[in-house]
Order: sequence, then C-alpha cells, then structure tokens
Amino acid sequence: MADTTASKGPPTAREPRARWILSLQARMWRFLMSIGMLLHKIAPPRPKKPDFARSIAATISGKAGSIPLQFYVPPDYESQKKIWAGRARAGINATDEEEGGDPKSNGKSRRVSTGLLNNVSQVMRRRSQTGRKWGHYPVVINFHGGGFTLGTATDDARWCETVVNECQAVVISVDYRKAPEYPFPTAVEDGVDAVLWVHKHAAELGVDKEKIALSGFSSGGNMCITVALRLWDEQNGFSRDTESRPSSRQTAERALHGVATTIDSDSSASTKVQPDNANIQILRPEDDPPSLSSSFADRHSRKASPNRRQAKEPSTKIIDRDIPNVKIRCIVPWYPSLDYTRTREQRRATNVRKDHELPAVFTNLFDDSYLHPPKTISLDSPYLSPGVAPTSLLKNALPQDIIMHTCEFDMLLDEGKDFRARITAPDIGKNVVYIMVEGVSHGWDKAPNPLKPTPGVKEHYLRACKEMRRVFGSQPGVREFATPKGISAAPRGSASVVN
Repeated sequence: MADTTASKGPPTAREPRARWILSLQARMWRFLMSIGMLLHKIAPPRPKKPDFARSIAATISGKAGSIPLQFYVPPDYESQKKIWAGRARAGINATDEEEGGDPKSNGKSRRVSTGLLNNVSQVMRRRSQTGRKWGHYPVVINFHGGGFTLGTATDDARWCETVVNECQAVVISVDYRKAPEYPFPTAVEDGVDAVLWVHKHAAELGVDKEKIALSGFSSGGNMCITVALRLWDEQNGFSRDTESRPSSRQTAERALHGVATTIDSDSSASTKVQPDNANIQILRPEDDPPSLSSSFADRHSRKASPNRRQAKEPSTKIIDRDIPNVKIRCIVPWYPSLDYTRTREQRRATNVRKDHELPAVFTNLFDDSYLHPPKTISLDSPYLSPGVAPTSLLKNALPQDIIMHTCEFDMLLDEGKDFRARITAPDIGKNVVYIMVEGVSHGWDKAPNPLKPTPGVKEHYLRACKEMRRVFGSQPGVREFATPKGISAAPRGSASVVN
C-alpha cells in the first residue's frame, strides 16, 4: 500500500481548474479526437459499425443517468436467435434437446400434428447435433480509452470485430459516462452496471453468463481491472480486512448507493479503530458472504439512511440488493494505467523515449477532470490504483487468467511490469500472459492513419484472441488454422479488419 501521507490530493501541485473550464477543453478535444478516430477507422480494411445498441439505467452510481452499450455480434447471431425462437414456439424443451432426447416430447408424450412443426423439429435436431450457439456465445465487455475524459464506445471497433470473428463472441462496448462531467468513480461504477446488466439479461442476449470477459485500452484497461474489484466489493458488501478500511467519504458514497449500511455517525477518520468489545461484523473477501437472519433481513429490507444508528446490530452490515454472483473468466487490459500514487513526473521519468510521451496538455486534462474535486480523491483507492490494491482483494476479485499488453515507449510501462510481478507472486498467484509490444508508444494501435492500419496490430490482436479462446474453452464450429499473421479461428469468408 502506498504511503498514506501522499494518498490524497491532486497528482501535481497545479492550481485546480474550474469544472466548466475543464468541460470546455474536454469538448474541444473530444471533437478533435473524433476526427482522428474517423481517420483511423477509414483505413482499409474498414471495421463495421455496431450491429445494434441498447441503453441501460445507471444503478450502482449515486448519479442517475443512462449508459449506452454498442453491440458487435457474430454473423449467425440473428439466424441463431430466430431458430431458438422457432424452437420455443414449437414447444421443444431445451434440456431434452441438449441431452439428446426427443425434441418433440417436451418431457411428455405429445405428437407434432403438422408438417411445419415436423420440419422445425428436424432443423432443431440437426442444429443440436452440430452444437447450439444461441445461449452459448461468450461475451466480452469492452471499455474504451481516453483518460476517462475522451473517446467513445466505437473507438475500438477493429478490436471488437476481431474478437467477434476470432472467438465467435458477442462484444459489448460500454459508453460509460466521462469526466469532468462525471469524475471518479462514476466510470468504474458504470462498468459494474454493464456487467451486472449483461449477466441478468444473458438469456435474452443469447450469451453464456459463465463466459464473461472484460477488455479495455489505456484508461479502459484500468477499468477492466477496477471494475472487477468494484464488482467483488459490490457482491460482498464492501467489508474487507483492516488493510483497506473505507474512508468516511467512501462510506457515505456506499450508503448512498444502498449497498452498505452506516457506520457510527461520529466516525470521521478513515482509519478509526473500533473498541475490542464493539459489536462489529467483519467480512473478508476470501470468505463466503454470510447469511442474514430473517429478523435482520426484515428490519433492513429498505435502504438504510447513512446517518441512522442501528442499535444492537453490527456496525457494518449488508443490504440485500439482489446482486448476482458474477464470475469474470478473464480480463484483457491493453497498456493500462495502474498506479495513480505515482505522479506524472515520476511516470515520465521512466520512459526511455521522451519523444513518444503523451503531451502534458492531455495528461493534465485527464487528471484534473477525473480526479475531481482536488484533494478529495484517495489516490490509493483500489478502484483507481489497482497496482496498490489490497492483496486479498486482488487475489479474490480478479479472475485467474489475465492477458495483458504494455508498450515499450510508455510512461505506464513500469507500473504494468510491477503489477504483473505482484499478481503472479505466490500470495496472489494469477496466470498472466504478458506481452510488452516493442518499439511502440502508448495507444499505438489507434494511429490516425487513413491509408493503412499500424503494422503489427493484427499479430497481437490474434494472439490475444487465441488466449481468450483457450480460457473460454471449446466452442461449436470454431477451428484454428495458421495464417502469415498468426493463429486464427475466423470463420471462412469473414473480413479481416486489421492488417
């Protein structure tokens, strides 16, 4: 854990800027970035636009709003959906079909009286023999980059379409709310909302809720790690051990969300130690969530007030918000930011190629916008700096498989190396496939070159997809074959979107 004397406050000694000034600057750079991304996407071969979009309500954050989701789906997605709908109309039981039973029986003795239903049953039986896809698609939830301030959900279109083709997966790119209008931790909370929504609507979307992965680039790479940590805390009531006691601000936020109940109203210090004889309930992430007694559940079925003192009950409790037990199969962070306890000056000092650095005009805008208001953000928060998150949280919240890429000429390289070393150590023990892309700078795969994509991108995208297929396991109709750029599993006739 970082030195607590430097755990709060802005990353530099600059005078804080008003939010309206930051918003004006952000809007200008968003417009200019949209031009750059347009140039990036018109380079041949061009990626397709999202197949459809949805908008979901924000529930985790204390700030009401909506979160747009952009969907990229396999070519057979709609046909599989229609077949599944036809099977349901024909009254065919899913369990009977998958276990090889008579699809016409539906668990009972019944006759199909029309030729049409007979034909549907035959189609269903043939589909079941080759492997049903609807309901079995892996799903990858992606978070775009841009310092939590710039960018859109379609910026990673080449990556999204590559994953669709190579993994036969549904890819959902999240247009999370951005700073400075929505500073930390709104982006991370929107990411958790997206994961919970996808898990809840898995049947409707045709995806396998046991095969959920997260990916992201730059700040989105940070999110695919911090979203997993925040999700774990959401599911386990936020109580962890004493190495990560929540600050008074975090406690107030959590009470506002209706997730955690109150602590004593006179507790203002983030490291206040309770008396030995205090009636406290301590939940550790390595333990299963406790079951609540019926009397306790009855008394706390409504959202608790953050200032209400609960007599004769533990100081820390969980309010049941019907949060499902979501398991993330793997995360794929690309050149992520991992440790905000390091100043930008410290980060820049580690870069061996100063001419490849991201200009200060951007990093200052990102930090001032996301870490707002100044001097109120705990820079060692696990939802901001997973590189210094508690060991128990990293061990329990992160999936076993992590596929991570860093860039050689990047001020974030060292914290990426340190994070890899930490999570592969025996006390955490994650399986990390790590690639440092040589000779490239931060965001190298998003170069605004309208003539051709950046060389080398396809090799790294294919390698990452190969590892994702390994994690997801065998899928019907997916076969690997060698190409000059690497091992591919794209179906015949699918267009490559990177060279």
